[in-house]
Amino acid sequence: MRPPRAVASQLPFRPPLRSPQLVLRPLERTDAPTIARLAGDWEVARWTADIPHPYDATMARDFVAWAQDELIGQRRFFFAMVARSSGDLVGVISLTRNGADEGEIGYWVGLPYQGRGFAREAAGVMIAMGFEALALRRVVAACQPDNERSWRIMERCGMRYVEDVQRWSMARRETFQLCLYAIDQPVV
Repeated sequence: MRPPRAVASQLPFRPPLRSPQLVLRPLERTDAPTIARLAGDWEVARWTADIPHPYDATMARDFVAWAQDELIGQRRFFFAMVARSSGDLVGVISLTRNGADEGEIGYWVGLPYQGRGFAREAAGVMIAMGFEALALRRVVAACQPDNERSWRIMERCGMRYVEDVQRWSMARRETFQLCLYAIDQPVV
């Protein structure tokens, strides 16, 4: 693993990213226990396609190592959502390049931190990063149809419903129906 400073200098933006309530920084090995605890809660994992349940500390350590490698390769950008007021890791957000001009965001927030606007702020920062630093034309996100909190976040970030899609979940070993939302790069 390259030193974090060396990785950051190769990115098309300078982490950490900030919003009024959050610092978004690359994941660190020391985040694994908190990620395991928060993402391991069924009320968090059940809304995602990628978090298996049960989710343990070994899985979280493997995830962090993989996420760090993905950041180096600049295909997927995973960030810890850290509350500025407390320094607590409250969730994880990512932006995955789906090709040269489209990216997809995904996020989860730990149960004790939900309802405080963290996911909305982080999603807004990631959408802006996608348009400004990565020159994406479009950013998409998907959620389960009954995950009203998530689609409301997408709508508050300017995303609009596009269509229903089917996605395979490695974590659940089943196909999910998801609602796809999108926002296009504003024309200047």
